[in-house]
Amino acid sequence: MKILVLPDIHGRKFWEEPCKHIEDYDKIIFLGDYMDPYDFENITVSEALENFENILAFADAHKDKVTLLLGNHDMPYFSEKYKSFTWYHSRHSNQYCNDIRQRFEEYKELFKIADVADDVLFTHAGCTPGWIMTVFTEQYKLTSLEDLAFSLNNLLNTDKGLQYLFMVSSDRGGLDKYASCIWADASDTMWHQEMLKDPELDISETALQIMQIKQVFGHTLQAFYKPDRSIGYGDAIEVMNNKMLDNCKAYELDTKEFIIRKA
Repeated sequence: MKILVLPDIHGRKFWEEPCKHIEDYDKIIFLGDYMDPYDFENITVSEALENFENILAFADAHKDKVTLLLGNHDMPYFSEKYKSFTWYHSRHSNQYCNDIRQRFEEYKELFKIADVADDVLFTHAGCTPGWIMTVFTEQYKLTSLEDLAFSLNNLLNTDKGLQYLFMVSSDRGGLDKYASCIWADASDTMWHQEMLKDPELDISETALQIMQIKQVFGHTLQAFYKPDRSIGYGDAIEVMNNKMLDNCKAYELDTKEFIIRKA
């Protein structure tokens, strides 16, 4: 499949131009975080909300091709119960919270935590084996990638599942050993990839076998200050079977070769 992947939005409009060529793609996947713009990008919350509304209209008009994933910035708007369980809401807009929540509620059926296409798992921040083994214990058999995606999406339906989604490691200022698939930092992913190389680790466990699958996600911003103090964006991070894309760029993914190209 040829998939257009659109990393963290945060009010940015880089998604618009490639989406004009929807016929060129088998599928379009947004990786989440539609609101809560960065101060240094000079995007207002009202501008981000208008941009979000345009994304919703686009996704609603092309439901057969477009998938909208949920990120850590989306969840406090998407679920009041999730927000009540949490204590950290970076750049969350209290002023526009009700308006944003109404949009999520109106288009609720469009949103997912995870999606699968051609044996590739898509989430906002990626799944690590430690978190998977914490959430899906031995009695919860994960025998396929589709089974894993179904289980991840089902976390939205229970209080315990929402609490699992708000697992945040110290790399993001949290208190948990393992971070969830909407909170895992790039450093969490790299650490777990090294853990998988440990010859003494029993990788016969179903969860660990699944964690060797191909993943595409965003979440960890690849931005830096240029010498003139303007903002630059780095390249995607590719580590083993993971592609981490949060650099204000759209990507084409060839699922057969597992190769990304800038769209």
